[in-house]
Amino acid sequence: MDYLFSRYLKPLLLFVFIITPFITILVFRSNYAIILKGDTLKFESVVEIDTKNEEKGSFSTIYVINMEHSTAFQNALVTGIETVESYEISYGSTHINDFESLAASKIQYYSSIDVSMILAYEEAKKEDNNIYIDYKFSSYDVTYYDRESNLRIGDKIIGVGEVDNSDIQALALAINKMNIGDIIHIIRNGNKEDISFNGKYFNAYARYDINYDTIKPKAKFSDNMIGGPSGGLLQTLSIYNRLTNTDLTHGLKIAGTGTISRNGKVGAIGGIKEKIPTAIDDNIDIFFCVADNYDDAYKAYKSLPNSAKMKLIRVETFYDCLNYLKEGYKNDFPNL
Repeated sequence: MDYLFSRYLKPLLLFVFIITPFITILVFRSNYAIILKGDTLKFESVVEIDTKNEEKGSFSTIYVINMEHSTAFQNALVTGIETVESYEISYGSTHINDFESLAASKIQYYSSIDVSMILAYEEAKKEDNNIYIDYKFSSYDVTYYDRESNLRIGDKIIGVGEVDNSDIQALALAINKMNIGDIIHIIRNGNKEDISFNGKYFNAYARYDINYDTIKPKAKFSDNMIGGPSGGLLQTLSIYNRLTNTDLTHGLKIAGTGTISRNGKVGAIGGIKEKIPTAIDDNIDIFFCVADNYDDAYKAYKSLPNSAKMKLIRVETFYDCLNYLKEGYKNDFPNL
């Protein structure tokens, strides 16, 4: 026994005091997240529109890589790198697992596609009466729930009390005014259920049923690994541009980021500090930045030695972008 103890004591101590902490640093995940530079994605590869309108330039979204619950080793590797952002995940989100997070991101993505299609087609119809889109509001799909809530990510809210999904504004108002005990009508895993609101916070995105059989011109979108709503603005511009006769790209590479709403308002996004260098590395000519993110974007923009080759444009609405691409660009690109 003494022989075995003396023989294996050193390997055991080595494992306990050196190897185990090393494995812990490499494998066990923290409550921190890392945002890394990503890449650009042209929207013509995401949404196909059956038109022959020429597009000499391009519209692209910027995506970043978000590593949630990074390891201690990964956190140490990125310390001090200006183009990498690290933050602590709030306690209110630690109960959301990776599968739920991915599902929520996809709901946000599909919702942004819905809104982009509707807004772009309705705006383009003002120029061409042959353009047509038929749609109706479907549900509010849950993308976040408080740890004590009885709602879950993916639940489709189709009614509250006597209010159903025939009127999106009425349902939104009913949701915002819910009291504890009010009955929420949902679809969960394909089955209709009624649950009692327990007063805990949740978030949800609007979904629409678009009739792709009757839409003119024909359109279809492909799924991809990118999630979230931040591509809303640029995908709306891309769809609109291919529906109309005037090419708003002017041969330029146009990118940006921002959520989009039915009234054309652009909303804030995350990862702006990483999206600016990503755009510049990909030789983007014009970057549309939502006003709420502009200060951080400008700071990142000015910190880069080659930033002058890209124009950073502050916008608040989809229509700000249209106005710039129809007239404002002439001041920044006088040779076009």
